Amino acid sequence: MSTALHPVDAERRDVRTILTTGVELGLATVAGVVTFALLSRSMSGRAEVVIQSLIILAGGALASYLPAASVRPRSVDAIGWSALIGLLGAVVFTVIDTAALRPLKLYPWTWDAIGGGSGWWYLPLWFMGSAFLAWLGALVYAYRARAVAEVNVIALAVRTVGLGIVIFGALTGTGLAPFHAAIAGLAYAVSSVIHVPVVAVLNRQ
Repeated sequence: MSTALHPVDAERRDVRTILTTGVELGLATVAGVVTFALLSRSMSGRAEVVIQSLIILAGGALASYLPAASVRPRSVDAIGWSALIGLLGAVVFTVIDTAALRPLKLYPWTWDAIGGGSGWWYLPLWFMGSAFLAWLGALVYAYRARAVAEVNVIALAVRTVGLGIVIFGALTGTGLAPFHAAIAGLAYAVSSVIHVPVVAVLNRQ
């Protein structure tokens, strides 16, 4: 006689999964940053903002849901491990950024200039932000996993991005914020926070 697996049995919290996904996330971040920087050199105006905003939204979705897709979190511990993957991805990107992108002078180091030539004043914020997005994505995944056996991560990401686009349109369309790619990043962060209670409430119905 077969027995149903406990939900936690579906989680993947082994060291290999966590480290591999962290590296993958870091490499994906490098690819996104390089693409963003190169496009900024060849484009301008509204077209540049639209393309860069799409890159930011896609990157945000990847940062939020790649860790969750790998770990498949159901428990508090697994949600924490997903957040760790977000942190590892940021660290991997920082290492590659420092070793390769900075010598290539791919983009100006405005934040370093603000910090008197050092990037360590904002790097902790970058690390925390990456872990925060992965934590939010894992929360959404875990809430959804309470209602269905197999979670469609792509559908979750699409919903978060869609909500981010709506928020971006509202902020820029009403004049509350300028039409700029940075606002797309802000809109995605807000949509990620909002998505957590929304999916929690919907899955209780």
